[in-house]
Amino acid sequence: MRSQIFLSSIVLSSVILLGFFSSPAFAQEPTVSSGPHMGIKWDWKINAENYTFHIITVSNYDMNNVTFNKINKELVFTSNSTHDGNIAEIEVPTNLIGGNLTVSQNGAPVSAIVIPGTDSSTIMLKFNQTGTVNTSVFGTTYLPEFSTVASLVMVLSIAMVLVVPKFRKF
Repeated sequence: MRSQIFLSSIVLSSVILLGFFSSPAFAQEPTVSSGPHMGIKWDWKINAENYTFHIITVSNYDMNNVTFNKINKELVFTSNSTHDGNIAEIEVPTNLIGGNLTVSQNGAPVSAIVIPGTDSSTIMLKFNQTGTVNTSVFGTTYLPEFSTVASLVMVLSIAMVLVVPKFRKF
């Protein structure tokens, strides 16, 4: 018994020491590129119902604000660009808005690459407008609207677990 404890403490100590001395494979500091239009990364917090969602944007122009309209299932990105050749990558949590995502700029539909994922969808956008641009991302689902149904199902399932064993006869 003592030898097993001693062996497990040696293995655990070795793993911890290897963790300290190995170089990280992820989460390294990004290198900052220099030039006229280097990328800007923002983490926007959107509050909807009792949830806080993180919208991640990376662009080579200034994104000033992001607002959420739950009735239209729409995210509106207000931005300003002083140059053409604008690119952006927007990461939208599928729990906020999901389904078939469509994108428009200043009210006109635009083609964007939408890559759906399990936890979030990534939207890649390229355009040549300068000045103030309003980019809207529309979803077909807004998951927190189903929170009341989910809580009802959970209450019913707990009630079934508590009641059904009392009716069984052994």
